[in-house]
Amino acid sequence: MPKLSVIIPVHNEQKYLRRCLDSILSQSFRDLEVICVDDGSDDGSVDILQEYMDREPRVHATAFQRRLGTVLARKLALLDARGKYVMFADADDWLLPGACETAVKLIEELETDIVQFTVDFEAEQKDAEALDAFRRVFRSRTLESNGTNILYDCFVNHRFLHNLWNKIYRAEICREAVDAMPDIQLHHYTDQYLSFFILYFAKSFRSVLTKPCYRYHFGGGVSTKTPDAEQFRDICAVSRALPLMEKFLRDRNAYETNSSVLDAIRDTIQMDIVNKLLTIPNLTREIIFTAVEYWGSDIVFEFLNATGMFRYPIDNRMSIVSDLVERNRANQREIARLQSELEMAQSKMRKMSPRSSQPLRTPARATARLPRPPSPVSSTLQQEVSSTPQRVQFRFVQKLPKI
Repeated sequence: MPKLSVIIPVHNEQKYLRRCLDSILSQSFRDLEVICVDDGSDDGSVDILQEYMDREPRVHATAFQRRLGTVLARKLALLDARGKYVMFADADDWLLPGACETAVKLIEELETDIVQFTVDFEAEQKDAEALDAFRRVFRSRTLESNGTNILYDCFVNHRFLHNLWNKIYRAEICREAVDAMPDIQLHHYTDQYLSFFILYFAKSFRSVLTKPCYRYHFGGGVSTKTPDAEQFRDICAVSRALPLMEKFLRDRNAYETNSSVLDAIRDTIQMDIVNKLLTIPNLTREIIFTAVEYWGSDIVFEFLNATGMFRYPIDNRMSIVSDLVERNRANQREIARLQSELEMAQSKMRKMSPRSSQPLRTPARATARLPRPPSPVSSTLQQEVSSTPQRVQFRFVQKLPKI
């Protein structure tokens, strides 16, 4: 059995896939396997995987007949992995020389569940300025985290980032994570989702300054592109993941101690969606209502505030959100009505009990946001994948043959 499994989800990456595979297979550390899951590619990615399987026994590949999402691709790969340790790579990135040897040596010497190593970046010239900001976010640092602090240090304190590809993991905690992880079709924020479960089961984390082990291709991933209407719907669909994460915690009586983690994840994603709305050049009614459908009207008003639309109306955009403005006013009137009723009740109580000078505690419903509409359950995976926390049935999986 190999000591290390390197997992690569693939979707339409024929341009970069060979470079990625070659960077792993040429590593000085030879005791490894490469597990690829093609997520419904319609380019030549599957042919490339078949080519490498035919000549390299360390490469194993599986293909979904249609796109099911990176979460399920990685899950299937982890279920198939035989290594003691696991690393993840994106198909448009690559490992630098000596990366696997460095990573395995660190996790064995430190005897920890997860080790984060140093990464490097590349970008097209047009992305150079954005790359500088990205590099600052991923600046290397030395730190240690243990037990229940690991989730908190990642998602609340931001002491380290949730990305999968700059770490090596003990395979046992990855298997625990996928066994407990509810299945969901997800194309965006997939690192956050899987990392949440892996970090929950981890007992120890270390970040170590090393020579660069991984080169990230900035601008190649979906997270750095301006979305169209269909892609924006895929982005917003991450709202369906949050209730699954909450249920996971509640089932383990761990919600109270980790509720701030979920709040932080939700706030980070919502702010990112607002920022994506700001970058869409041709904002349409469809895109606005997609945001409302998945996140409620609050997210649109965050967007309006960010653009200054309330102070400087823009006719063509205000027409899109005018009814949302009216809805917000109605919501504010409802909150004001509840507050008024509360104050009247407090006044009556003070008259009945004049010795009590302390006001009654304000009920949460009087000051909290009005309930958001429930997120819709995707109907695209009624046969293959359930959006409820059940194990996926991989009925549309094709194992690529060894020749």
